[in-house]
Amino acid sequence: MDFKTLTRRRFLENSLKGGVAAGLGLTAGPLPGELTTPVNGWSLKVAGDAKEGFGVQLLFRGRAILQHKGGGEFSGLFQNEERSVEDRVENWKASSWAGNANGVTLKGQCALQNLNTTVFVEVGYECVTAHVVKKKIKLHQADMLLLFYQLSNRLEAVDAPAKQWSFSQPDWQGGVLHEEYPAAGFRMKDGLCVGLLTDAGYRNEWTRILRRDGKPVKPGLTSVPDLNLYSGASPEDRRHGHFFVQQTFGELTKQTSGEGSAKLVPLPETADWKKVGGATLEQRGNVAILQAKGTEDGAVIPFALSGSAILSVAMEYRSDAPVALEVWRTDEQLHKVEDITLYNDVVPESKDGWAQFTTTVVVPGAEGLGVALFLSVGPNEQASTAEMLNSVARIEVRKLQVQQLATHSEPYHRLQMDKPIEKTLFVFGDGEVPDTIRGYRLASQLYLADGLRFQGGDTEKVVYADLMMLCWVAGLESPRPIVAPSIWYSAAGEMYLRDSFYALNGIHNRELNERVFDLWAENQGVDGAINTLVEPNMANLERKSNDSTPLWLMWALLNHRRFGTKLPAEKIRKAAQYCVEAYDSRGDAVCRAKFVMGQLDVIQYPEGTSAICENQGVFAVLLRVIKELRIPGVSEKISEQYIGRAEANYRSYYDPELKFMRPARDIADAIGFADIFPEFLALWLFQRKLLTDEMVVNHLERIPVMLARRDCPHPEVGGSLRPIFIGLPAGSRKWSFFREDWHPMVSNAFAVNYASRGMDGIYYNGGSWMRIEICGYVAGKLHGWGGWEKAIANRLWAEINTSPDFPTSQEYLATDRAHPFFGFHRVFAWNSFVLKALEISGLRSPDMDPDYRPRKAPGTSARLGPY
Repeated sequence: MDFKTLTRRRFLENSLKGGVAAGLGLTAGPLPGELTTPVNGWSLKVAGDAKEGFGVQLLFRGRAILQHKGGGEFSGLFQNEERSVEDRVENWKASSWAGNANGVTLKGQCALQNLNTTVFVEVGYECVTAHVVKKKIKLHQADMLLLFYQLSNRLEAVDAPAKQWSFSQPDWQGGVLHEEYPAAGFRMKDGLCVGLLTDAGYRNEWTRILRRDGKPVKPGLTSVPDLNLYSGASPEDRRHGHFFVQQTFGELTKQTSGEGSAKLVPLPETADWKKVGGATLEQRGNVAILQAKGTEDGAVIPFALSGSAILSVAMEYRSDAPVALEVWRTDEQLHKVEDITLYNDVVPESKDGWAQFTTTVVVPGAEGLGVALFLSVGPNEQASTAEMLNSVARIEVRKLQVQQLATHSEPYHRLQMDKPIEKTLFVFGDGEVPDTIRGYRLASQLYLADGLRFQGGDTEKVVYADLMMLCWVAGLESPRPIVAPSIWYSAAGEMYLRDSFYALNGIHNRELNERVFDLWAENQGVDGAINTLVEPNMANLERKSNDSTPLWLMWALLNHRRFGTKLPAEKIRKAAQYCVEAYDSRGDAVCRAKFVMGQLDVIQYPEGTSAICENQGVFAVLLRVIKELRIPGVSEKISEQYIGRAEANYRSYYDPELKFMRPARDIADAIGFADIFPEFLALWLFQRKLLTDEMVVNHLERIPVMLARRDCPHPEVGGSLRPIFIGLPAGSRKWSFFREDWHPMVSNAFAVNYASRGMDGIYYNGGSWMRIEICGYVAGKLHGWGGWEKAIANRLWAEINTSPDFPTSQEYLATDRAHPFFGFHRVFAWNSFVLKALEISGLRSPDMDPDYRPRKAPGTSARLGPY
């Protein structure tokens, strides 16, 4: 091509097609008159010039709404490996651009003078839908072995908004956020809601870990990653005309040691503590004496704190009952807004003398909220029901002290030589989002799913978005993916195999399925058992005969089928051998285990039990998995006759008179979904029926329908959901919740909570768990049950409508309106498995998942040969 013969206009047009302009360092793009603005939704506008640099403004319906601070694209901090040299980049702008109103690419460099390094930058914008814009920041350097870096993406409102919101605060006052779901934004004066979202943590390399496991308490970390992942304009910022929401990726907050590194925080006198419930409080000398009857009684002790902090909390105590000392965020009336300590264990009683208690707590800053200690009685699972109801605990406390520990920050993300990295975020805009906590929560989840190009109904999008926000990196030194069950559960980084298996096998993401599967493989014990949970900073060993190792072997088979994954042969052999020996050492096809092979594995049978229906069903499926894996020295010993006996033993739990599967040989007065879940596994993995149509249909018909709602999709069914486990008293067709003296499949220690009917409809006492429930309905569909489609539609609807303020993926739904406790796990990961169940039912297709890649070869196990 002869460049001399080209007109300027022709040159620019050809540059756009071939990237010539970017290569020559010239500005490329449509001429101003050629930009077309969509009638509805987002469009993009490039602002700036060749001298000052270029940035992008986000327009909604043609009006400028958002831009990065100063018209740039990001700010960054870079350090060398030993952290002795650093450079800061403020409000980076591009030297060239290309694109149009629906997509723009910006290019340029960061010249790091102190580090003598050039970082090449590419920022891309794409209008994914009319309501969602994707922004991607790409960095690349080829000068140094390693740079530590952090990036801040700051969205500023062009005009003053009406207010700010976050996922848990409809009128957010700014500061630092550390909520169930990372999302925040503005409501403009014309009602437009805009929100800032992030891609999954395993891709953007963020984590939500802020404490470590331990006993008797779970202390805060000395180095906290991503404490300031989200922040926003404070009231003071807004008074000065600054309105922003900011993401910061790769920042580490570290405790600073040495003299003067701890500052005492003043606490009020005992007389100024606020009593809660039926608690009494008195002062004797330097000792505060609290008397309380239960865990809801106690004393609130407010104190002043500005911004984020790591606190040291200490006291001496003497008590005849366990003690709880929590850190709360509070409203103006000192009511609890949030328990910052999350999942701390209870401090044991100290009846005979003074004991010392000390811990650390990470407190993310929050404008407009107070901070307080809450001193109370800790739960005591060893006490009887009568003791719990009638006793009054006496807690004596002295030398109560709170210190704020000094901290500093530094970047921790790694930009290695010739290894580009990317950060991806999303901005949504919608003028129809209700100004309610439900409105902001639902919009944040739905629009993240849209930005990730996931397709499905509202509940499907919610469970997918929630899973993506729970796929983090494991930690500072282990930037590998983990799947957190929920933020409340995994603030210490706990990852449970059961949750990982169901969460990731519900989606088609090969990277997550293979890398997390490999992590569990590395955690295998010497006997071949796979651990139940794994976490950073503290080992927590639960290698036991529950469902962890069987599920890991199923995962191996699935990865091999779906992705052609090369499996770790020796680890597979050891795991299979462990299962054969652990569950059927007698070789009679009867499963014997010391735990439930399902989600209720907290109950232990020290001598082993062969009575549990779910165990026998999972064992029958597991035998065929081992056979299909073709493991030398193991699989050939699993005959069809042996598997057939195990399957027949599973069928024998069906009671033809009661017309349902008994949960255990000796239990005839309770029914649940767990007992037909192995049937779903067999249908999913092998398209094989273990139970007859009559057994499955009758079983489903006997599980009661609950929580009738006129506004659900099919009110004529009589209820929107069914319980995971419920009583069916002998001689009656009516159901009943369990009591403290009647609680099949639950330990005596746990059953004390059933006293005074306080647990009716909660957890395993009639609670509704979506994953296992919908799998039961799909099994029913494959067995000819006519109610499957309406039941699924109602249950999907119930997930995001039963608790109106929490339209999220739930651990379970409470079914007694008198006891509306929905647990603490309000953004829950493993419910994404319903996406796979819906595929099996025909209500979804695999290509609705953005990561689905069909295999060229048939994916049936029969054609796969040895791994």
